[in-house]
Amino acid sequence: MEHIRKMILPAVCAGQLLTGCAAESVPAQTSAAETSQTVPVTEAVTAEPQTSAAETAPAHDPALLHSADEIALHDTDGQGKHYLFTYNDTEYSAEYTPDNWKIIDSYQIRNAADMTLICQALADEHPVHGADLVSYRTAEDMAYEWQQHNIAYQLLSDDSPFRNNAKDVDINPADQGKSVYDLYESRTGNADSSQKS
Repeated sequence: MEHIRKMILPAVCAGQLLTGCAAESVPAQTSAAETSQTVPVTEAVTAEPQTSAAETAPAHDPALLHSADEIALHDTDGQGKHYLFTYNDTEYSAEYTPDNWKIIDSYQIRNAADMTLICQALADEHPVHGADLVSYRTAEDMAYEWQQHNIAYQLLSDDSPFRNNAKDVDINPADQGKSVYDLYESRTGNADSSQKS
């Protein structure tokens, strides 16, 4: 699956580069002849909307939360399984099963600091074990997994069978510390041939 790695990593890097350049562009001093040649190129690049993994980068969405309490996480069934929380005036559903939190439509939340606070609220309600099944996952660690799901969601095409799964994050012990590429490999059973023994 080396070809997948070769496609994912450049796409992420290119997306971040393009987004970073567009967000922090500084006009260069040019002559009148250069300006007439440069402006159409700049217009062509900025005129088309860019969809990339970089759009999930936390720096692009401002933090809205100051504490985990602000999401008003609450149990809707009284059995500790079905929860609701509010983020940015939108209600989100979270489902708990032993050692697993599933956040429905988690791809819509993109700020890492806010993800961490939401994960803290979830972990305070029901902690999730780490991959070693002894330790417990931290809010930061849980948010990292969420970010990887968001990146996967942005990278996958609309017709990919994996995209629908990537829109909801499942925070569990098995996925602790996995990158988007590791998640892909674990879901498909494909491993890079250079890593096989």
